[in-house]
Formats: sequence, C-alpha cells, structure tokens
Amino acid sequence: MKLMYFLMERDDVHRRRLELEEEVAELQIVLAKEQKLNQIWKLALQGPFVWHSCLSSLVPLQVQVLLEELAMVEEEIICLERKLEDLKLCLYQERKQNKEWNFQQQQQQQWWQRQQRNFLCGLGGRKEVGDGEQLPELPNTGGGETIKEERKAYLGLVSNKTIPHTRINDEEADKLKRRNESDCSFSLVDKEISTDSPNKLSEELIRILISIFHKLRQVSDTNGTAKFIHFTRGSFDLTRISLCLPAIGRLRALMHKLCTIKLSLLTYKQRVAFWINIYNACIMHAFLQHGLPSSPDKMLALLNKAAANIGGIVLNALAIEHFILRSSSDTKHGIMDEREGLLRHAYGLGYPEPNVTFALCRGSRSSPALRVYTAEDVVDELEKAKVEYLEASVRITGKKKIIIPKHLHWHMRDFADDTESLLEWIYSQLPRSGSLKRVIKELLSGGSSKVPLSKMVEFENYDAEFHYLLPLEL
Repeated sequence: MKLMYFLMERDDVHRRRLELEEEVAELQIVLAKEQKLNQIWKLALQGPFVWHSCLSSLVPLQVQVLLEELAMVEEEIICLERKLEDLKLCLYQERKQNKEWNFQQQQQQQWWQRQQRNFLCGLGGRKEVGDGEQLPELPNTGGGETIKEERKAYLGLVSNKTIPHTRINDEEADKLKRRNESDCSFSLVDKEISTDSPNKLSEELIRILISIFHKLRQVSDTNGTAKFIHFTRGSFDLTRISLCLPAIGRLRALMHKLCTIKLSLLTYKQRVAFWINIYNACIMHAFLQHGLPSSPDKMLALLNKAAANIGGIVLNALAIEHFILRSSSDTKHGIMDEREGLLRHAYGLGYPEPNVTFALCRGSRSSPALRVYTAEDVVDELEKAKVEYLEASVRITGKKKIIIPKHLHWHMRDFADDTESLLEWIYSQLPRSGSLKRVIKELLSGGSSKVPLSKMVEFENYDAEFHYLLPLEL
C-alpha cells in the first residue's frame, strides 16, 4: 500500500514539474517579448527610430501606427536638418564670395577713378577747349566730314594737347579739382535757377539758346513751317544783341552750374536725353562764341571748340558724339582705345541708341531739326524725330530715283547691312498713309522695271551750309 502511495506521489510531482516548466517557458516567451518591446520604446525615445515589419507582431495596432508616423517625422526632421546645414554652408560661401567680390570691385573702382582723374583731367586741361590754343591740322573733308576723320581729328587733339597732363600725380589732380571747383562756384544768378537735375539743366540750356537765336533773327525773315522756323546765315541780325543780354546772363549761369552736376545715378533714358541736349547746346554755344564757319574744314574745327565743362570734365561735341552717344565701329587696339574706354566707362550709355542720328543737330542744312529732349519721353521723341527726318529728307525724283541723305548713309550700319536693306528699313519706318511709302513699295516690289534696286538709289551730298530748323514754340 505504501509503495502504491509512493508511486502516485511521484507521478504527481513529475506532472507538477512539467506544468511548472511549461509555465516557465511561457513566461520566458512573454519576458522576451516584453524585453524586445522595452528595447523598442527605448529606441523610440532616445533617438531616430526605423520601423521594421518584423516588429509588427510585438506591438498593438494603434502603437504600430504611432511608431510608423514617428519614424516618418524623424526622417523628415533629419532631411530638414541636412538641408539646413547645406544652406548654412552655402550662405557662408556666398558671404565669403561677396566680401571678396566687393573688395575686388572696390579695388577696381579705385583704379578706374585714378585713371579717369589722370586721363580726363588731362583731356580737358580744366579749361575751355580752344580757348587761346592752336588746334592741330584738320583733314580736308571735301565737302562732308566722315565719322573716321572726325574721330581722328578729336583723338589727334587729345594726343597733341593732353598726353603730358595724363602723367600728373594724385596731389596735382587734387589741386586741379579744387581750382576747378573754385572756378565753377555759383553766382547769385545760379541760386535762382530752378534746375534740380542734370536733365532739367540740359533742357533749360537748349531753351535759352533757342530763345537767343530767336531774338537774333531778323524780324523780316518769316521763312518757316507750322512747327519750325528756318534760321540761316542771312537770319543773323547782330544789331539785336542788346535784346539777348538777360538770356546770355542766364546762359552763363547755367554753364557754370553744369560744372558741378553728378551723372553717376542717371538711368539709361536720362543719359540719352541729357547728352543729346548737351551736344546740341555745345554746338549752338560755339556758334555764338566763335561765329559761323565759312567752310566744312572750319566747321570740323568748330566741333573741336564746341565744348562744355560737365561735372568738372571738359568734353567737346566730337567726344560726346563718337565716344558717349555712339558705339565705335573702327576701334583698334592701342593707347587711343584705352582713352576711349575710360571716357565710355565714365559717361557712356552702356549700349547704343541708333536713333540719336536723327537728334544730333550740327547747325547744317543736312542736319535734323533741333528739339528739346526729355528723359521721360525721349524714346517717343526720338521716334518722332526719325519719322519726320525721313519724310523730309528722303525724296523720289521724276526719273523714279530715290534720293537718300548722305548723313543717313554714313550711319547706315546702325539700321541696315547694304543699300537694299537700308531702303527696306526706310520703308518700314514711314507712316502707312504717306505717299512716299507707297512709291517705295512699288520700287521694292520690282514691277516691270529691270533696273537693279541699287541703281535706283542715289545718296545726296552732305550740305554743311549753316542752317537750323528751330522749334517755333519753346
């Protein structure tokens, strides 16, 4: 009996042991899961968490969703942090490059200022060009100046008269500057002039000069049109000079004020209008100072004398036209190109305006009409001047020949490549309703004529005889 009880007790112990071992195994599995889950929570709390699908069985569904969203947010944060670091690096490099660029610009600007001060001070000599000095020998133009000859004439003047002045040191340049500022000090009349900008000053200059020419015009001379009057050699009546004394005083005050203007902040349109007015004013002023030239050669000499002190630098009409308002087509390497480059850098337009051809008036019969150009409307004013010049100067003869002014032929490369394309350009610029446009269209279409188009075009000689088309009203 005892043996039976013993055996039964042993079986119970064995079974109990097995049960305990199963419970331990289950608890170990639970513990392993809890440990893994604990590790997951620690990773999620301590640093970037990367979600794996193998972990999905360890956490509840809601927790899985939260962990997946957390992983996505952390990835976006890491990406944004990297971008932020990249932007910081780019910003640092940009600031460094800007500092280097600004330093280089400052050095270059200082160099340009030194070169301009040395060259341009010598160019003008800080005095009126032609005031008591002998001009170099000018080329014989044979009835009409060419662009190349004019540039050579001006550069010859610079070469012969100003090279010694370009070697001045900074101290001498400062002395010249102080002396020029002293010479250009305002008078009481200057303070009464309501010209608050370079453009207003240039406009007022032209208006004053036009009014002086009007006063010098003979009363009996009534030749003119609805908008303009003709002012010729025979129109001058010097007995009327007493009527001009108040205007001449105001003109002198304006010329003094021109010495101190600043042009560095002008826009492109402001520069175009300003330099056109100054060019025309220089030539009109030269006629009053030196009289009317008796030949084309003397007219070219007058253009060298037609100068003004602009912001402390003396420039004449040839320099203004060829080195500021126009782009040179025959520039060559050499010392003259360096001088030209300095002048363009200091005062140039930046890029050319071809329509200035129809605004620059030399006071000759072949020149366009004189106008006052404003910065606000200079584009429209140049366009109007172009159309009116073409209508007045391009003609059709009875033999069906097209007469084109030599003045336009000289500057043909600004508008066309050859004679035929120039004629096409003229046709495109004329108003639709004009009779001249209809005739040119017939010639361009060919019709029954077998004559080449180039044979139908004739360039009229440049007429240098003194003549102005002055506005009737100011």
